[in-house]
Amino acid sequence: MTVVPGAVKLTSEPDLWPVRLRNGSEMQVLAHGYSIEGDYCEFSLLFEGEPNFQVTSLRIPLELLEEGFDWGRGS
Repeated sequence: MTVVPGAVKLTSEPDLWPVRLRNGSEMQVLAHGYSIEGDYCEFSLLFEGEPNFQVTSLRIPLELLEEGFDWGRGS
């Protein structure tokens, strides 16, 4: 486990995101949002700080996500 200095309190309650994989299985990710970074989808949590800051909670290759992945809710 990695400890992120200053990551003590979340800014708000995160959302539960259902994520479908190409193999038909589904997982749920607790996060405030996601972004597409190259060939990866990165889910993140937002922590209080000066300024507030994001910590990546899950990084998954786009090739594993169902085709057409794009919720339009990315951060």
